[in-house]
Amino acid sequence: MLIFVYGTLLSGLPLSYILDNSDYLGEAIAGGVDLYNLGDYPGIKKGDGAVIGELYYANNAILEMLDTVEGYNSNNLNNSLYLRSEIKLIIPNISNKVFSYFYNLQVNNEMLIDNGDYRNFLRPRTVT
Repeated sequence: MLIFVYGTLLSGLPLSYILDNSDYLGEAIAGGVDLYNLGDYPGIKKGDGAVIGELYYANNAILEMLDTVEGYNSNNLNNSLYLRSEIKLIIPNISNKVFSYFYNLQVNNEMLIDNGDYRNFLRPRTVT
Protein backbone atom coordinates (compact mmCIF):
# COMPACT_ATOMS: atom_id res chain seq x y z
CA MET A 1 0.00 0.00 0.00
CA LEU A 2 1.24 3.50 -0.78
CA ILE A 3 1.53 5.56 2.42
CA PHE A 4 2.10 9.32 2.74
CA VAL A 5 3.83 10.30 6.00
CA TYR A 6 4.23 13.85 7.27
CA GLY A 7 5.40 13.80 10.90
CA THR A 8 7.47 11.69 13.26
CA LEU A 9 7.63 8.92 10.62
CA LEU A 10 9.63 11.15 8.24
CA SER A 11 13.18 9.97 7.59
CA GLY A 12 15.51 11.05 10.38
CA LEU A 13 12.70 11.67 12.87
CA PRO A 14 11.92 9.51 15.95
CA LEU A 15 9.59 6.89 14.39
CA SER A 16 11.24 6.66 10.96
CA TYR A 17 12.77 3.29 11.88
CA ILE A 18 9.32 1.72 11.40
CA LEU A 19 9.65 2.37 7.66
CA ASP A 20 13.26 1.14 7.37
CA ASN A 21 12.17 -1.99 5.46
CA SER A 22 9.71 -0.12 3.22
CA ASP A 23 10.39 1.23 -0.24
CA TYR A 24 11.03 4.98 -0.08
CA LEU A 25 9.49 6.53 -3.19
CA GLY A 26 10.45 10.15 -2.57
CA GLU A 27 9.21 13.45 -1.29
CA ALA A 28 5.57 14.28 -1.81
CA ILE A 29 3.05 17.05 -1.26
CA ALA A 30 -0.56 16.31 -0.36
CA GLY A 31 -3.39 18.75 -1.05
CA GLY A 32 -6.72 19.38 0.61
CA VAL A 33 -5.29 18.89 4.09
CA ASP A 34 -4.04 21.03 6.98
CA LEU A 35 -1.26 20.13 9.42
CA TYR A 36 -1.69 20.59 13.17
CA ASN A 37 0.71 20.59 16.11
CA LEU A 38 -0.56 18.05 18.64
CA GLY A 39 2.35 18.43 21.06
CA ASP A 40 4.80 15.58 20.57
CA TYR A 41 3.59 14.82 17.06
CA PRO A 42 1.46 16.35 14.29
CA GLY A 43 -1.79 15.37 12.66
CA ILE A 44 -3.61 16.20 9.46
CA LYS A 45 -7.27 16.98 8.89
CA LYS A 46 -9.13 17.70 5.67
CA GLY A 47 -8.77 21.37 4.83
CA ASP A 48 -7.63 23.92 2.27
CA GLY A 49 -3.87 23.60 2.65
CA ALA A 50 -1.00 21.45 1.47
CA VAL A 51 1.33 19.27 3.53
CA ILE A 52 4.90 18.24 2.75
CA GLY A 53 5.88 14.64 3.42
CA GLU A 54 7.30 11.43 2.03
CA LEU A 55 5.82 8.56 0.07
CA TYR A 56 6.50 4.90 0.90
CA TYR A 57 5.32 1.51 -0.22
CA ALA A 58 4.46 -0.40 2.98
CA ASN A 59 3.83 -4.15 3.03
CA ASN A 60 1.17 -5.69 5.29
CA ALA A 61 3.55 -6.24 8.22
CA ILE A 62 4.69 -2.60 8.16
CA LEU A 63 1.08 -1.47 7.75
CA GLU A 64 0.10 -3.38 10.90
CA MET A 65 2.91 -1.63 12.82
CA LEU A 66 1.82 1.74 11.47
CA ASP A 67 -1.80 1.06 12.47
CA THR A 68 -0.65 0.27 16.01
CA VAL A 69 1.59 3.35 16.29
CA GLU A 70 -1.15 5.61 14.91
CA GLY A 71 -3.83 4.16 17.18
CA TYR A 72 -5.90 3.04 14.20
CA ASN A 73 -8.39 0.23 14.72
CA SER A 74 -10.49 -0.64 11.66
CA ASN A 75 -12.99 -2.39 13.95
CA ASN A 76 -13.45 0.64 16.21
CA LEU A 77 -13.16 3.83 14.16
CA ASN A 78 -14.82 6.05 16.77
CA ASN A 79 -12.09 5.27 19.29
CA SER A 80 -9.19 5.41 16.83
CA LEU A 81 -6.69 8.23 17.38
CA TYR A 82 -6.03 8.35 13.63
CA LEU A 83 -7.99 7.07 10.65
CA ARG A 84 -6.23 5.57 7.64
CA SER A 85 -7.86 7.21 4.62
CA GLU A 86 -7.13 8.01 1.01
CA ILE A 87 -5.24 11.25 0.39
CA LYS A 88 -4.70 13.28 -2.78
CA LEU A 89 -1.11 13.99 -3.76
CA ILE A 90 -0.25 17.14 -5.67
CA ILE A 91 3.34 16.02 -6.27
CA PRO A 92 4.07 13.46 -7.60
CA ASN A 93 1.05 13.02 -9.82
CA ILE A 94 0.32 9.30 -9.61
CA SER A 95 -2.78 7.32 -10.48
CA ASN A 96 -2.52 4.75 -7.66
CA LYS A 97 -4.44 5.25 -4.43
CA VAL A 98 -2.37 6.74 -1.63
CA PHE A 99 -3.29 6.56 2.04
CA SER A 100 -2.33 8.52 5.11
CA TYR A 101 -3.32 8.79 8.75
CA PHE A 102 -5.81 11.56 9.54
CA TYR A 103 -6.18 12.80 13.12
CA ASN A 104 -9.57 11.71 14.49
CA LEU A 105 -9.96 14.20 17.37
CA GLN A 106 -10.77 17.91 17.52
CA VAL A 107 -8.23 20.63 16.70
CA ASN A 108 -8.32 24.42 16.85
CA ASN A 109 -6.79 27.19 14.75
CA GLU A 110 -4.00 27.84 17.29
CA MET A 111 -2.68 24.34 16.54
CA LEU A 112 -2.34 24.94 12.77
CA ILE A 113 1.16 24.64 11.29
CA ASP A 114 0.86 27.29 8.59
CA ASN A 115 3.43 26.08 6.08
CA GLY A 116 2.40 22.39 6.23
CA ASP A 117 6.02 21.36 6.81
CA TYR A 118 6.65 19.49 10.08
CA ARG A 119 10.44 19.46 9.67
CA ASN A 120 10.48 23.23 9.25
CA PHE A 121 8.19 23.57 12.28
CA LEU A 122 10.70 21.60 14.38
CA ARG A 123 13.64 23.84 13.46
CA PRO A 124 14.66 26.19 16.27
CA ARG A 125 13.37 29.71 15.83
CA THR A 126 16.09 32.36 15.52
CA VAL A 127 15.49 35.54 17.47
CA THR A 128 16.99 38.67 15.92
